[in-house]
Formats: sequence, structure tokens, C-alpha cells
Amino acid sequence: MEPDYKNYSVDELCESLDSIDKQAYPERVESIKAELKLKGYSEPVKPVDEALEQPEEEQKPLGPISQIVAVLVAILFSWFAFSAIQTGSISGRRGREYTYESSPMMFLFLLSVDLLLVVMPVYAVIKSRWLSKP
Repeated sequence: MEPDYKNYSVDELCESLDSIDKQAYPERVESIKAELKLKGYSEPVKPVDEALEQPEEEQKPLGPISQIVAVLVAILFSWFAFSAIQTGSISGRRGREYTYESSPMMFLFLLSVDLLLVVMPVYAVIKSRWLSKP
């Protein structure tokens, strides 16, 4: 049984057009569009999802100076992480030292932050080089 779109308001028709499965019910889509035309719309209203979509911006690769800075940041934080693993302590805010024995959660958290700050710039450089390939 097909719905009677003649009794629908314009808002209800637009909502129906947005929510209907266009592949499963193409005849209903055409009925809704025809009813919208009868109610004064020369062209069917775009669904809300399509109207709000923004075009994707093209990702640009990092420039050579940005890549050098990223590599230097990765080297710096890899030194911090290596030093923390070697000595068993890591510096926190205001010069406070955290060791694995005295504060394992904070030590592991700060070590994880250091490792993340190693991986992120390396990933950015690799991704940038991948994007710049023809």
C-alpha cells in the first residue's frame, strides 16, 4: 500500500524525501517530487544531508622545512623516551622526577606521550611524501 502524498505538508514531503530508500522505492521518490512540484516547487528540495556536505579539501604535502622540523621533533622526543627507558625516570612538570618504582602510572603516561610525539611527526612526513608521489 503506497502512502497518499497529497495529504502531506511540504515539510513532511521534504522529510519523506530525505528518509526514503531511493533505490528500493524509486516510484515513491518520483511521486514525492511530483507532489512537491504541484505545491509550488519547480525543482525538488535537496535532502538536508546533501545540502550540509562540504567539499573535501585537498591535502597538501608538507614543505621541506616542515619535514625537517618534524624529523627534529621526532629525534628530540625519541631521545627523551630512550633516556627515560635507560635511566628508569622521566621528568614531569616543574622538574619533578617520576620513576617506574615510585609512580608507574605517571611514568608510563609520560613515556607514552614521548612516544606519541615521536610517531606523529614521522607519520606526518611519511604521509606527506606519499601524497607528493605522482
